[in-house]
Amino acid sequence: MGGCGCGGAASPLTCTVLWLLVFVCVARVGGRDVGSKALVAARLRHERGFSRHHQQHYQQFIGSISGNSDSGSSTNNAAETAEDSQDPKILTPRSTHVSTRVGQAATFNCVVRHLGNRQVSWIRGRDLHVLSSGQVTFSSDARLSVSHSEDSWTLTIKFSQPRDAGTYSCQVNTQPPQAVWYNLTVIEARANILGKEIIYLQSGSTVSLVCVIKEQLVIPGLVLWYQDDRLVERQSSRVKVSTTVTNVTTSTLTVEAARLQDSGNYSCWPSAGRPDSVLVHVIQGDPPAAMQHGSSAPGACPLLLVPMALTSLMFLLT
Repeated sequence: MGGCGCGGAASPLTCTVLWLLVFVCVARVGGRDVGSKALVAARLRHERGFSRHHQQHYQQFIGSISGNSDSGSSTNNAAETAEDSQDPKILTPRSTHVSTRVGQAATFNCVVRHLGNRQVSWIRGRDLHVLSSGQVTFSSDARLSVSHSEDSWTLTIKFSQPRDAGTYSCQVNTQPPQAVWYNLTVIEARANILGKEIIYLQSGSTVSLVCVIKEQLVIPGLVLWYQDDRLVERQSSRVKVSTTVTNVTTSTLTVEAARLQDSGNYSCWPSAGRPDSVLVHVIQGDPPAAMQHGSSAPGACPLLLVPMALTSLMFLLT
């Protein structure tokens, strides 16, 4: 077979066509490399035209785009991870002992961090009664209320009574549940009338009843005296009431020129406290010896001897 050169038997037109085919094949095989190299060379020439200042701004711009995107994603992921890892936690107070006085309010404060969608409940210890969940109360006692501010959940018992004393729990419904227990002490003022429980005195004499209250009163100095169910006037021609407040509260009731109608049960009532009482008998003439010695039941012993005397008498008659 003859060669592909133009000097062979092939016509000039045929040689031309063959050379064109060879050129096209070579161009297809190496075109991409040639084009890529050309583009790279052009880009290098173009970049050489940039000043260093422009190149820095270009790199900073590209870096800020990629950096902000990555930083924002990392921040969001970190926040989500932190949020997921922060479970509810009750902060234990320095003291779980709550003290109040009769008639005053008792307040329990519970601090819970990262509560999320959990609920805070208050439970009474003596009967495990759920008093509240969230800010909803489950008690018919209008004295109970729950308030919420940020991370603080506060249970308040108004006008505390001795029956309110005991334990109370702040709980969060996690698994397992978290709880802090509080102990409530309700201090009740107690009156103590000095001397005997039964007093006998002659008409026309003077009697003084001294009442001492060691606990602090809800209303300092407020002590009331009653004769039976009647409030004793603090100042009259014969009756006087004086009260002093120091470390203790002392109230003195003085009855001058006692009369028969002054007899009765005298009670000393501290404000929002427990009273004490004595029985006063005003008699005419000298009191019996047993009364003078303060016997609370002077006829008790003779009455016990009556059945024995009757039995002996019947035995003798028979």
